[in-house]
Amino acid sequence: MSFLSKLFGREKTKPVEQPSATVECPHAALVPKWDSVQDMGIEDKATSFACDACGQVFTPEEARALRESLSERLRGPEANV
Repeated sequence: MSFLSKLFGREKTKPVEQPSATVECPHAALVPKWDSVQDMGIEDKATSFACDACGQVFTPEEARALRESLSERLRGPEANV
């Protein structure tokens, strides 16, 4: 502790602990990606979907399944009790 810290009564700050549990991304914001400029805007012609939060890329089939199960995943396991 320095002289001024002792004089003004300041204590050393403790480092903030990081949460130990990791939160899994719900992949709620899926952004379509196209290979062709002519197909842009037509979601059925998207070749992949990227999660806007974590950046993970999904196939159209995986994106469809994620969108269908979104409400159950957001509620979490305690909602099933």
